Formats: sequence, structure tokens, C-alpha cells
Amino acid sequence: MGPGPFIAPNGIWPAEHIFFVKDEQKNPASPADITVFTGNNPNNPDQTLSVEQIYFHPTWLQDNQDFVNANDLCLVKLKTAVKNITPVPLYTGTEEPIGSKVWYCGFGDYSKLKGQDSDLYSKKHAIENILDRKATGIITKINGLTYNGGLLAFDFDAPAGNSNTLGDSYIGEDEALLGTGTSSPSPLDLEGTTVQGDSGGPLFIKDNGEWKIAGVLSGGVPEPVKGQKDSSYGDISVFIRVSNSKGWIGEMVK
Repeated sequence: MGPGPFIAPNGIWPAEHIFFVKDEQKNPASPADITVFTGNNPNNPDQTLSVEQIYFHPTWLQDNQDFVNANDLCLVKLKTAVKNITPVPLYTGTEEPIGSKVWYCGFGDYSKLKGQDSDLYSKKHAIENILDRKATGIITKINGLTYNGGLLAFDFDAPAGNSNTLGDSYIGEDEALLGTGTSSPSPLDLEGTTVQGDSGGPLFIKDNGEWKIAGVLSGGVPEPVKGQKDSSYGDISVFIRVSNSKGWIGEMVK
């Protein structure tokens, strides 16, 4: 299960890897085997929808590196248009405000935690954070065509101010893909991070008073500090940047 924002009445933009067995490039999930739920609680959905077709990014099928190639994206076409939901506008500019507040929402898997029912899907959750990084110029090629990609990222700061992984001196191999920059060690009041099962969820920025999707979650940097546990303080979440992929997205939603 994975989240995905509606960007057209019958179109969803999730992460591509959620339709494949981990580390396997063959045999993606069939549209006939996928069910889309709408609403805040997938255990009691507002609507249940069927999928007509999935459009996978061509270079991801050739070489799956998750966010490394900035191509972990696809588009899901529904058989019928969704009702009573307004599609979210995409941010297609290039001036994402580094250092400003952003919001993320998803349906990450909390079912294994104490006090949770392991037989139920997790409900929608939302967090705020500060946009710390913007990386561009990631190129992939296939069949004579070139595709541009980019990434956005934030870290998860602790109240003690001692987990500022995008502002410390240690930069691992995957973190280096995000480029250089600064990062405040102070968390926001509702600061949080992403968890397993959140992949494909939207990252929102505010543009001229309107919240728009600037990226979709691909994953996290492994061990941004030695021994760091996934989704704990210091976690770094990485998103596929909308503006770099707007050409391919536009072709798919015509």
C-alpha cells in the first residue's frame, strides 16, 4: 500500500517502486490487481476505484535506483473519475523556498506498533518540516531520449537540537546527491518525518498563498549518521522534484 495525490480527476501520481517487489525490475503489479481508496481512513474509504493503466517512467524500468536517478515516479489512470475531490495543483516553477515550511501527508505503516491493530491499514497522517535541500541536473537516458530529474529533501530535527543531519559535517554517498546547503537544528512545533509505507505521498509548498505539490516521496537516506534507526531523529526524507519532471508528467496527463 502507498499514498498518491490526485493531479487530475482520473489520475494519481505515486512513487513507481511501490508497484514492484523490492529490488526487482520485472513483473510490475497488474492494474487489475490494484484498488484505490479515497478518504482519510482506508479501512472505511469514501470511494473504491479501479485502475485502467499505469504509466511507468521509462528510465526507472531500465535501472531502478530509487531516488538516485530522480525517476521514481509513475502515473496511475483510473477507470472512472474520482468524485468530490479537487485535484491538487503542481508547483512547476524552479524557486522552491529553501528554509521555508513544507507539509507532507501520507499513510505510512504504523500497524506493527504497540497499541495498533496489525490487521488494519494506518490512517492518514500529516507533518510539517523545513525544506533543506534542492538538487537538479540529474540526467537519465533511454532510446535516444534524455530525461531531467531533481530532488528535494528535509531532515528530522530533535527538540534537543542534536540531530541536524543536513547541517552536520558527515555527508554519506546518498546524502551527497542532495548537494550542499545549511539546515537549522531547531524543529518546528509539528515537525515529523516519513515512515515505511509513505512512499508516493505529496510534499506541499506554499506558492502565492496556494499550497501546491512540489515533490513525491521516494525514500530516505540510509544511516545519515552511524547507527541511526530509520524514521527516528536525524532521518532524511527525499522527494522526486515536480519541476524537473513536469515535461514527462505533462505528456502523460494529456
